[in-house]
Amino acid sequence: MATTSRADGLHLYLAAAPSTARHGLMALNTTPPEQPAKFLLSYHYFKKMDLDELVAGMNQKPMLFSDSGAYSAWTQGAEIKVKDYAAWVKRWSHILDVYVNLDVVRDPQGTRKNQLEMERLGLNPIPVFHTGSPMSVLDEMCKEYPYIALGGMVGTGAATNLKWSATCMQRTAEHGTAFHGFGQTSAKVITTLPWYSVDSSSWGAGHRFGSVPLWTGREFVKIQIGNHAGVYKYAAQLRKLGVDPACLADRGRYHQRYAIQVAAASWHSYEALLRKRHGAITCPNKPDGLHLYLVDGAKENLQNAAKAINK
Repeated sequence: MATTSRADGLHLYLAAAPSTARHGLMALNTTPPEQPAKFLLSYHYFKKMDLDELVAGMNQKPMLFSDSGAYSAWTQGAEIKVKDYAAWVKRWSHILDVYVNLDVVRDPQGTRKNQLEMERLGLNPIPVFHTGSPMSVLDEMCKEYPYIALGGMVGTGAATNLKWSATCMQRTAEHGTAFHGFGQTSAKVITTLPWYSVDSSSWGAGHRFGSVPLWTGREFVKIQIGNHAGVYKYAAQLRKLGVDPACLADRGRYHQRYAIQVAAASWHSYEALLRKRHGAITCPNKPDGLHLYLVDGAKENLQNAAKAINK
């Protein structure tokens, strides 16, 4: 895939579904935001989806980050073949902005082998470095690649991840290496370190569990679906996001697209705060970061999220 200029991250990818006032979702304007919606798509889950159709259901083309889904496949006992993943990346090269190597969990040599194979097939994937791998691997990697993804941190405490990530950044400082953090949206980790990009599925906890994250401009608060007093406490902020508070306070009017809209727009605003905090984070031939990518496996959820951001 030809290398193109991209916006600096960190990017947070989401998507949203069509909205109408009669269904409780207030009309949204179509003025493009300064930063587009940003989503991470896993090959393991999206390999059979028509990505043109996915993007067509959004108000504006999002920034899309492709991950092989190797970790998910590994936990499920599934196998991903590098040639299949490479063919999928080539198929959707006009849609994907960034894509990473097919990493092999706990096997730096296997991961390197896949990197070279994808390059042999004409691709330029971002390499992946895992926790537990020798730092000498990273030392060599940063001499060749300006953008590296850090993996293996999901499920580990924020303090441990912060220490390990900081070590990686310090070791590569002389090379100006840009980093992506898989599954890293812990405030402690992403506000302290200058990531180029990160991703997380935690933004979607609201529509899955009924506790919706709302960014107030200073902090995240949780709004419980059906809690009338708790919802109306933030009525003004919700209306600014295009959601009628009654659609969250009244379970009879509730639909998960309202929670998705609030969460997606909130995380996008949080991304803007992080960009302001860290300043422009550069990476050769790519747009300045930081970029916060939202993760979800459902087409409709991504489309609804995108529309909430591209309002």
